[in-house]
Amino acid sequence: MLDNYKKVTLSLAGIFCFFGFLLFINPALAATSTIRGKAYWGDNEYIYFHCIDDVIGNRLGEDSNLSGAGRYVDPPSTEEFHFYSEPCSNNNHAVYIDEAGRLSGEAWNPSFGSITFEHNNIDPPGGFGSFNAPCLDACNPSRNCIACYEAESQNIYGWGRIENSVSDEDRWIRFDAYPATRPAQIYTNDSEPIYPGTSLELGDFAGTASSTFGNIDLNCQTEGYSGSNTCLTRDYKVYIKNLILGRLSAPNWNYTNACTSGALRAVLKWNRLSGTQTAYEIVINDSNTFSTSTSVCWTGKIPGTANQYTAYGYDSSDCPNGLEYNTAYYWWLRGYDEDNVPTDWVQYNTNTPADTDGNRDGTSTTFQTFLHEFPTPFFVWNPEDINTGTSTTFTDDGFVFDTTDPRIPKSCSSYPGLCTGFLWETSDTGAEISNPNDSETEIMFLHATNTSVTFSVTDSDEYTCSTSTTFSINYALPLWREIKAE
Repeated sequence: MLDNYKKVTLSLAGIFCFFGFLLFINPALAATSTIRGKAYWGDNEYIYFHCIDDVIGNRLGEDSNLSGAGRYVDPPSTEEFHFYSEPCSNNNHAVYIDEAGRLSGEAWNPSFGSITFEHNNIDPPGGFGSFNAPCLDACNPSRNCIACYEAESQNIYGWGRIENSVSDEDRWIRFDAYPATRPAQIYTNDSEPIYPGTSLELGDFAGTASSTFGNIDLNCQTEGYSGSNTCLTRDYKVYIKNLILGRLSAPNWNYTNACTSGALRAVLKWNRLSGTQTAYEIVINDSNTFSTSTSVCWTGKIPGTANQYTAYGYDSSDCPNGLEYNTAYYWWLRGYDEDNVPTDWVQYNTNTPADTDGNRDGTSTTFQTFLHEFPTPFFVWNPEDINTGTSTTFTDDGFVFDTTDPRIPKSCSSYPGLCTGFLWETSDTGAEISNPNDSETEIMFLHATNTSVTFSVTDSDEYTCSTSTTFSINYALPLWREIKAE
């Protein structure tokens, strides 16, 4: 019998686990991320994407400190000095981007006031037919959207709209209009630089938008892009503030890796799309259930900016039982930003037949471990010293594995059904290989040089590994005998 204390303890633990299960079973992506910074609009000064970045009367030494723009002074052309005011206290505006790439909210400019990124029952010029196709489903009037980001191209499509004091045709700012070679973009893929020679950070906006009142540059690195920048003259950019992690991939463990370092391993990778990562956390499970208490692996919070984590087939502090062969795994990731604030959990969901595991179960949210260890090819030869023009016997002396005992090596001679293919090759192009596809062969070398012999073994599950050895081949010396002079 349990005493009352133990009963209460177990009951509380059960309640905790139950609510933990409800809390974590279906993690979701963050709804929105905040856009920060300012864009340069020539004589119209800057467009501020968040009120924290506004320059009105709260920063000394700025030209904008003297521009009332109808907020502090009437008329707007009157220039007076304005004393300090807390950011966002009088004009609480911001622009956001959600997980589907839709922009929303309002920016602000001292000359024209509010600039909205929402439809609000006002169609942009040409309607929504002027949008690039990748954005049409995500951004349309039913979603109150007029501007969106398309991740594949890193392009921004659509419009911003000046809300007051201009004619209908002049109120529109277009992000994908001018110039065609330098569209407005968000740099989220460091393997594909969109402006070579610049120093863009992931999550930075770049390129140019257009309006009746002049072009709008989103980053001093790409203002009038010609390989140089204007950042020493004016330092500005628009950027995504939040830490966003994406492009999760697995298992990133191919045949070469499995042959040389063991088959039971998975390398989980991701990309930082914006913001600052100071730590990360990973959960791996063999069912589509998010739980840190019943998961196969839970790393806890790991400090650092790494973008990959390796899970092994043996016990570790992260994975108490290690990975198993021939098993499908789900995994989740979250990061921590510079303020130690965690992102929402993101689940891996992009497995395809082109991945290193071949997506055997046809499920995009899993990666699969290999069936068993890969062949371990070795060979022996006789005679030990190899000469040109003479036959040398090479014989298989390695091991293979199967699903019955995935870690237990078995020789091909004892289990011939487990070995379905052999291949002998040599770098001596003139050599004669008597049986290149048998477990044993004779090789006669032609050239005296450093020559490699490569032996490949394929098992019954079509896993193939190779081994190679380099030999010093000598010339075969002629037989001679001493003859007494007559």
